[in-house]
Formats: sequence, C-alpha cells, structure tokens
Amino acid sequence: MIVDLNLKGRNILVVGAGMEGTKRIKSLSKHDCKIIIISETVNESLYEIEGKNNPIILIRRKIEDPNILNEFNDIFIVFASTNDPFLNKKIIEKAREKGILSYSIDDAAASDFFFTSIINIDEIIQVAISTSGKSPLMSKIIRDRIENAIKNIIGKKDTDNIKIQEFAREHVRNYIENQHERREFLYSIVDDQEIQELLAKNNIDKVKERIINTLDKWEDNKSR
Repeated sequence: MIVDLNLKGRNILVVGAGMEGTKRIKSLSKHDCKIIIISETVNESLYEIEGKNNPIILIRRKIEDPNILNEFNDIFIVFASTNDPFLNKKIIEKAREKGILSYSIDDAAASDFFFTSIINIDEIIQVAISTSGKSPLMSKIIRDRIENAIKNIIGKKDTDNIKIQEFAREHVRNYIENQHERREFLYSIVDDQEIQELLAKNNIDKVKERIINTLDKWEDNKSR
C-alpha cells in the first residue's frame, strides 16, 4: 500500500549522515519537519541544505549502540543510515520496541516502509513508482521511462485546479454541512466552464471570488 505521509511538524531522527543518509535528509528537508541528525562524520553535500530555514539539528557523536534512541522523545521516524549493517539492524529493532516507524538504508525488507521513485509535477502532484523494496534500481528506470509521458498528460490546468480545490475545501466547510453536498459542490467547480476559462487565463483571484460568491448564494438560499 502506497501512502503519502504528512511529516509537517514531525520529529525525524537520522542516525548516520554518510552519502545515503544525506540523500534521505535532503528529501526530508522539503517536508517542513524537524530533522535531528546524529553522526560522527557528515557528508559535505549536507551543508548545501543547512541554513536554508530547514529545522535541522546536527549532533556530532560516534554511534556505538542503539540505546542512543532512548535520549529522544516524540520521534516519528528513525532512519538507520550508518555504515555498519549490524548496527542499523539493532537500531531498527530498538525503534520497533519503542513503537517508532523505522527505515534501514541497507535492508529495505527489514524496514517499516519503502521509498518510491517520484515523478514530481510543480511540487503539487507526485506520481510514485514502487517495487515494494524489491528493486529500487528498477523503480528509477521505470520512472525515467514514463516521466515525460506523464508530464505531457498532467499539465498546468490540473495543478491550477488542485490549488482552487484546496481553496474551495477550506471555505466550503463553513457553508455546507452535508458531506455529500460538499463533494457535489467541489465537482461542480471542475465542471464549471467559466471557472475553467478563468484558470486558462491565469485569473486565479477571479476564480476565488466566484467560489465565495457561489457559496454566499448557497447560504442565502438555505436560510430562506
């Protein structure tokens, strides 16, 4: 099962900051989470993301056993990314004892989740290719094979509609109590020719104004 975890505001612990660990840190830095790194040495490319308003805490320390996890509270995910496979295994086991999701860079099968190869469209739409950890290499090859085709199918109109749907969902709850009616209203925005023409002209403010006016009319009709 592929899921898209909401990491915003979560505490993520990365044990080991070599090349593979740094790859995960760079990916995590895009998710508005707090990243705590414990490592005696650090891959130089990690400094590319330090100081860019990313909440990153770097603790330089030699990692000798998994009990280091006992020093931290409220950790959502632990990444075992040391250069010692045996230590990584012990870190995964310790994380499980503490009820924390965990991932090992050298043993996907022992991890609680797998990484996917992502096709990213304007940081709004993500299409994931997964082999369930069986072959990360093949997931990347397949991603490269289909990425251009996917981006030709999904375009600016779709990303603009997502932005408008987000705006509408935030406001519709204040006007329409019934969930089925809310869903109908959201579908009607996609089917509204005038709204779609305004989006094509990049007139987002006019679209938002039309949505609010429509919701105001909805409330007026309900109160009569």
